[in-house]
Amino acid sequence: MEQRFKGHIASLLGTPKKYRLLLGVSGGVDSVVLTHLLHRLQLDFGIAHVNYGLRGADSDADEQLVRYLAASLDVACHVTQAPIDPTASGVQEKARDLRYNWFGEVLESNTYDLILTAHHADDQLETLLMRLTRGSGLEGLGGIQDKKGFLVRPLLPFYKDEILDYAKEQKLLWREDVSNSSSKYLRNAIRHEVLPSFKGLSADVAANTLTSMQYLRDAFKAIQSQLQNIKTGWKQQGEVLKIPFSSIDTLHPKSFWLHHLFAPYGFDTKEVEKLLETHAGKKCICEKYVLSRERKHLILASTTVTVATEQEYFLVPERGIETPIKLKISANFIASMPTANCVFLDKEKLVFPLILRRWKSGDVFYPTGMTGKKKVAKYFKDEKMSSLDKKKQWLLCSGDDIVWLVGKRINRKFEPVANTTTLQIQLV
Repeated sequence: MEQRFKGHIASLLGTPKKYRLLLGVSGGVDSVVLTHLLHRLQLDFGIAHVNYGLRGADSDADEQLVRYLAASLDVACHVTQAPIDPTASGVQEKARDLRYNWFGEVLESNTYDLILTAHHADDQLETLLMRLTRGSGLEGLGGIQDKKGFLVRPLLPFYKDEILDYAKEQKLLWREDVSNSSSKYLRNAIRHEVLPSFKGLSADVAANTLTSMQYLRDAFKAIQSQLQNIKTGWKQQGEVLKIPFSSIDTLHPKSFWLHHLFAPYGFDTKEVEKLLETHAGKKCICEKYVLSRERKHLILASTTVTVATEQEYFLVPERGIETPIKLKISANFIASMPTANCVFLDKEKLVFPLILRRWKSGDVFYPTGMTGKKKVAKYFKDEKMSSLDKKKQWLLCSGDDIVWLVGKRINRKFEPVANTTTLQIQLV
């Protein structure tokens, strides 16, 4: 086993000795064997243990064994006590979250490079059967990854029986968690009641299943690569993501690709399909994102962006304003041509303080270069502005009159004339 382990960890890490490793150790046989293997390879590692206090004196005995193991091997030992109410719901999930969050803290504060856990081949099979019962997708059915970010699981090729045999041969000490024998938790029920029968179907069933899981992981990687290709047509514009219909129109089967593209943002496939079939202006809203339909594209934005665009109004004195946008107002300026962000207005026609606000239904103005008045909504449509861009558009007003669609067009009624004071307003 030691030689196989040496070859496998080298395939995962290249040169394992260049890393400082943090090993999560429960005191059970799996993590004790992994500790022993790392020590035999003379790798640089420390041990981390969480005492949840779920089993009283037994939990404390686990901690004592881990401390003894670390001392006997002369390696660093990091221990924390994080009591969990054993009667609470989701105990295993809470323990896992506590464990990995704390491992991450230890890694950062003690300059470790990687976190190692002792998951093995039987854990992989249990994970598959658990996720099948929960209707997992392709990624979930691929099981546990042997390396993901700073997390490494070097025992995945080894079965529980091999690990136990090795522990007995080496006369190692470990603790048995009596709660593992209970069928209260789904994983334990699968471990004791389902997995033995499943593995007994044939001599090759476990190995063949693990091979199939590897195929699923490879297929998921291929899908991820294709998703990146699809997203090359998506354009980040400020705080929003513009998704042209041309990047998703020809995808087949569409429901499959829409799921993988939009589920990470919290959107249901059927919601996105319905949005694609409706007219511009419609939107889907989930906890963190808003997906809006425009004429030729979708707009994806954080809900924090849309909330930030819904403030009511701001007063703008003659000196200008710093927030929510910076407007600089001056009567002393060097003459220049107006631009989208620098306009000239007749001061005598303005009533200060001016008002900076968002567009609302029914707004009209008299655009320069045109005759008559125009609804702001019609101007937006002609400019092909997205619904989010409309919400983000600022209007500078004098009383009830719109003076300037900031960064766009001024109201010709406020253009300066001869023998009047002209103000320069800049969007900085």
